[in-house]
Parts: sequence; structure tokens; C-alpha cells
Amino acid sequence: MAFITEITADGDLNTALANFNTVCAANTALLGLTPADMTAIAAASTTFTAALNDATTAKAAARDSVEAKDIQKKASKATVSKYAKLFRANAAVPDNLLDALMLPHHKTPGSKTAPTQPLDLVGSADGNGLVSLKWKRNGNISGTTFLLETRSDPAGPWTLGSTTTKTKATYQAVPGSYVGFRVTAVRRNLMSPASVPFALWEDGGDGDVALKVA
Repeated sequence: MAFITEITADGDLNTALANFNTVCAANTALLGLTPADMTAIAAASTTFTAALNDATTAKAAARDSVEAKDIQKKASKATVSKYAKLFRANAAVPDNLLDALMLPHHKTPGSKTAPTQPLDLVGSADGNGLVSLKWKRNGNISGTTFLLETRSDPAGPWTLGSTTTKTKATYQAVPGSYVGFRVTAVRRNLMSPASVPFALWEDGGDGDVALKVA
């Protein structure tokens, strides 16, 4: 059994105080209680009940107030966000005024960085005209597309041979016929300068082929 002097829970204490008052009132003579004693005991019960009821009402009101505050907070932020977008989209509003409004500066269009020139295009050819090429990506990120271009005449136009995201490619040439190569990097519709071109031709009439600077 819990003793009244040890109860800490508000509801349990309220019930115990009411019971204490009732029992005392029924046994005043046996307990030796005076009318003044009973007034104090009754007050201990009734005043705590009143205070507990007030606190319960205040807690409920506080919860309602917090909920109302949160609803208004959301509505207020939505209003400010609406006008913030309008102000930032209006180029006539200076950035220092946006600062005063505690808003970010106007959005500036992102700049695209062009890919860099592929470097050190090299390769080798077998006796049947199959050319194996490789180059350095020179900092171009993974996913960059490389265009392999060829031409059949040292002064002729370049023609697209193939595309790849790797740093190597193969090309089937006609043995003994001139073919030039160069590689260009492409990313987000921007092109790099073409690599230093190389050319393949018959070397010295002995049937050997070599990849050399054009």
C-alpha cells in the first residue's frame, strides 16, 4: 500500500487527499481533531484539486497554442517564400536589398566548363591494317565522349570514325594507304580542341607501317 506522504503522482495524490479529508471528517473525535484542524485538512484537499484542474486546463491550452503557432508558422513561411521567389526573379531588385531582406542573391546561370584537349594520341598497326589507338583523357571526367576522326589525305577534311567514352579505340585501315587520326572530347555539347593528329602510311616501301605525327 502506498502511503499518502510518499505519493508523487498528481492524480493519485488528489484522490488520496480527498480520501484523507473524508476519513478525518468521519473520525474527528477519535483522531482528536478540532474544527480548525478539519478546516486545514479540507483546504489541503480542495485547494490542490483546484490547482490541479487549473494546471490541466493550462496544459491543454498550451498544446492548442503550440499547434496554432505551428500552423501559422507554416503559413507565414509560405507567404515569405512566395515573395522571396518574386524578388529574386526580379533583376531590378539589387542584391543589397536582398541582403536586407535576408534572402540569397539573384540566381546566376551556371557556367559549363569545356572538356580539355586529349593528349598523347599514340597507336600501333598490325600487318593487316588494324590500328589500335590510345590517348590520355587529360582530366576529362568519366562519361566524357571522345570522337575519333579520320582523313584519307593529309590536306583533306576530317570525318567521324567512331565515338567512345574510353581512352582507346581501333580502326580498320587499308594497308599501305594514308590515314590520319585525331581525337576530340565532347561533354554537355561543348567540344575540346582536337588532339595532335597522327598519320599512318607505308614506311620506306618495305611493307611495314608506322603511326607517326602528321
